[in-house]
Amino acid sequence: MSRKTRTVLYAALAFILMLLLILSMAWYNGVNPFHPRTRMYWLAAVVAALYISLRGAIFVERLQYRRERKADDTEAPSRLSANIKDRMAARKARVAAAQKKAGQDKTS
Repeated sequence: MSRKTRTVLYAALAFILMLLLILSMAWYNGVNPFHPRTRMYWLAAVVAALYISLRGAIFVERLQYRRERKADDTEAPSRLSANIKDRMAARKARVAAAQKKAGQDKTS
């Protein structure tokens, strides 16, 4: 699933949950959210719920993306990386692999 799809899914689920919360709060207080006098107040609550659900979905998706990237970074570093530590670690891994291969060739 792509990052955008995940973000939209999280936002939609959070928005539906918030709409249900808003409507249940109105019902609990005995207020009709569709009455002309109170309609704009409840519409403002819906707009706020939309904003909060989008920001929350973006935040949660970014956290998950960072965790996935962190798990992927534990693999062998690239020799083409801009970070000198990554290039040196890649070189050490290549040297170790070459020494292991040379040791196997001598025993054969």
